[in-house]
This record gives sequence, structure tokens and C-alpha cells, in this order.
Amino acid sequence: MEKQRILVVEDDLSFREVFERAIGHALAAEQLDVAFVGAGSISEARALLREGGLDAALIDVRLPDGDGLDLVEEINDGGVGSPMPTLVLTAYLDPKVAIRAMDAGAQGALSKVVSVPETAGAIIRLIESASSEA
Repeated sequence: MEKQRILVVEDDLSFREVFERAIGHALAAEQLDVAFVGAGSISEARALLREGGLDAALIDVRLPDGDGLDLVEEINDGGVGSPMPTLVLTAYLDPKVAIRAMDAGAQGALSKVVSVPETAGAIIRLIESASSEA
């Protein structure tokens, strides 16, 4: 499988860097070659999505310029870039957020505080769903 490019939309740069490093190591251990592409806002994410070349997206719910769930919906209805598998990340996983994420077209919602192996497993399933849709 070729390198998978995953968009990570997260406004906390420190968290995003630690997250990408930890998850990158866990995915490498599974022989999965990924490159994370970071965005700190919805507007940055939209610009990257329009450029294309992304395989999946992990999107924070609360962003400085809007609701990440609106971006999930835009991605899945083809309003910005090509539709792709998405996962929603949130600090406080509320069942209502998970339902809204699924309604917007996300494959799921994940708490930012779950274990690295659990997060890596969710990303592997996300990438596998991207491969099966291609």
C-alpha cells in the first residue's frame, strides 16, 4: 500500500504534533506508511482539501473558525475537495456529538484521550475504508 496522506484538523499545535508523532509510530509498527498533513482551522483545511491528494481526515469538533462537524459534512457531500473517510476527534466525547458526527458522514467519533493503540486501530479501519472505496 502506498503512503496514505491524512489530514489532521486540530487548532492546538502542541497536541497535534504529539498526536501525529505517537500515532505515526504506532501505525509504522503496523507497517502502515502515513504522512500527516496538519491544519489549525477550517479555512486552512478547506485550502488543503481543494489541493487534493488526501486519503482520509481526522477533524476536531471545536475549531477557532467554526464547527468541525460542518467541515465533515462539506467533505462528505463533495462541497470541498473529494469525499473521503473522516473521523471526528473531541476532548469530551458526548453521545450527541457522536450521533451528529455520523449524521454528517463521519465513520465515527473518537475521544482525544483514548489510548494510542485504540486510536491507531481506528485510523487503520478508516484507511481500509478509503482503500475499499477507491
